[in-house]
Amino acid sequence: MKPIAGRRLVVAWDESQPRTRALGPALGGESHLIYGGWPGRQVALLPLRYLADASRMWRVLRSRRPEALVVISPPTVAPLVGCVWSLVHPCLLVVDCHTAALHSPKWGWTLPLHRLLFCRADAVLVHTEEDEARVSRWGVPALLLPDDLPDADQADPSFRSTSVPRVVVAGSFDRNEPVALTLAAAALLPDMEVRLTGDVRRLAPNVRSKAPANAVFTGYLSYPQFLGELLTADVVAAFSTDRHIMNRAAFEAVGLGRPLVLSDLPGLRARFGEAAVLCRNEAAAMAQAIRQAHRDGQELAKLSQVLRGRLQAQREAALAELMSMMEMASAGWSRGRVRSAS
Repeated sequence: MKPIAGRRLVVAWDESQPRTRALGPALGGESHLIYGGWPGRQVALLPLRYLADASRMWRVLRSRRPEALVVISPPTVAPLVGCVWSLVHPCLLVVDCHTAALHSPKWGWTLPLHRLLFCRADAVLVHTEEDEARVSRWGVPALLLPDDLPDADQADPSFRSTSVPRVVVAGSFDRNEPVALTLAAAALLPDMEVRLTGDVRRLAPNVRSKAPANAVFTGYLSYPQFLGELLTADVVAAFSTDRHIMNRAAFEAVGLGRPLVLSDLPGLRARFGEAAVLCRNEAAAMAQAIRQAHRDGQELAKLSQVLRGRLQAQREAALAELMSMMEMASAGWSRGRVRSAS
C-alpha cells in the first residue's frame, strides 16, 4: 500500500485538543481525534481501551494512507502505533510531544520508550525550549512549535449579566491546578466575578463547597464558548503547579488580546512574561496579580497584541520548516513512484 501523494494527517487520542485541530489544516492536511466508544473510560479497562484505540487509529491510517503523519503523545501508545505503521507503510513520521509526555509523573515511566520512538521519528515537535534542548541531546531532530493563536472570529461571546469586573480562570480542574487557592483568591476579590471553566464533575465536593459567593462555575464549554468567555473577560488567569507546563490558555488569551495572569513558572515567564502578570501560587499573591492586571488592563492588552505578532512569527517559521520536510518527503515518494513505473 503506497502513501497518497501530499496527504498529511495529524492524530491525537483525545476528545478535544485545539492545538491538534489547528495543526492539520495549517499543514495543508487534516486532523483526526480518536476518543470514546468501546470499552468505555473506566481505569480498569485501560489496556482494552488502548487496544481498541490502536485498532481505530490503524483503520484511520489505512483509510487515509498519509504521506506525512503527525502523532501526539501522550499517550505513548499513539506514537507507537504511528511508528509501526511507518515501518510497514513508509511515510514521514513526526511526534508532537506535549510537556506531560516528558515531565508528568503519570508518564515518567515511558521515557525510555519515548526516547526509542523519537529516534525512529523523522522529527519531534516540542512546546518549550527546555524540551527542545532535552530531545536534541538525545540526537533527535527537535522543532519548537508554539501553539496557534485564535482570534475573535472563532469565539462565541458569552452574555454579561453583571457590570462588575469579570475574571475568567481558564482551566479544566486538572490535578496540577490549585483550585482551592484560586477560590481563596476569589474570596479576596468580592467586587469581582470570578468564573472558573471546566467540568465540575472533576472537582472534589469539599473544594467546591468552599467557593465564595462571587465564584461562578461555568461547567464544560465547547471551544467557541470557551473562547467567548475569554473574549468577554476583563482579566484571564491560568494557574498551575506544573513547572514544565506551557499553558494553552495563555496562547488563547494573547491571541484574543486579553490581560493575562499566570503562575510564575520558568517556561511561562520566558514565553509570556513580557505581556503577563506573574505570581506565586498563594491566594493573596493571586488576588493581587488579578487586581494589578485589571488596573493595567489597557496596557497589558496592548502588550498581548505585540506578543501575538512575535509568537505568530515563531509559529509560522516552525511550520515552514516542517512543511519543507514534508515537501522533501513528497518529492522522494514521487521519485520512487517514477522509478517503480520505469
